[in-house]
Amino acid sequence: MAHTTDAPAKLLVKLHGQGSRTIEIMHDVYTIGRKTGNDLSIDDHTVSGHHARIVKVQAVYFLEDLNSTNGSSVNGMRVDRHQLRDSDVITIGQHRIIFQEPAAPAAAPPSPSSFVDETMAISGGESGIPAASLSAKVVVTDGSTERPEYLLNKPVSSIGSQQGAAIRLTGWFAPKFAAQIIQRGGAYFVSLAQGGKTLLVNGRDVTGQQQLRNGDHIQVAGVSLTFYWLGSRK
Repeated sequence: MAHTTDAPAKLLVKLHGQGSRTIEIMHDVYTIGRKTGNDLSIDDHTVSGHHARIVKVQAVYFLEDLNSTNGSSVNGMRVDRHQLRDSDVITIGQHRIIFQEPAAPAAAPPSPSSFVDETMAISGGESGIPAASLSAKVVVTDGSTERPEYLLNKPVSSIGSQQGAAIRLTGWFAPKFAAQIIQRGGAYFVSLAQGGKTLLVNGRDVTGQQQLRNGDHIQVAGVSLTFYWLGSRK
């Protein structure tokens, strides 16, 4: 098996009843199973001899189940083949493996003030309902956050793990800033933070800004949120 030349992805391996360790994926095909010939060998009867493998196709990683007896899951869902994203939790038998994408080139994370500055630049010259008169919320349907729902009562509501984020993520390796919800011109918009990975609204990739409508489903940084429009506050 050939070694990859780019910065490798990593696995945070949390074996049941044991400690945690981090392993770099140094091959384009990385095998997981009970037998000792695997790249990651797990001595457990719930794990098949050749249970699963992680395959790198260009810069994208996939988990493939190898017709194992007990199956493989990603984020609680059983899969045969699944594209891996940063912080995805792979479950094999009784064991958890957290996938970590290769580190991006170093860049300073955006600060809450930069979100506000960016929003002001976008919204300059627009008129609409004053921010204080709007009311909406997001309800957490999956993933780790500090609270089950959040009222969107600020011009910019940041989504991330850093202290002070309006929607605070608490999951494994949650990014400091993942996305932001902007209140502007009588509407709400969601956009990916600078350096963010992936943002989906109703299952579709968002590359710029996406206006939110009642019941829209947002997925970012391993968390799923549903947006609810509460209308104007009198």
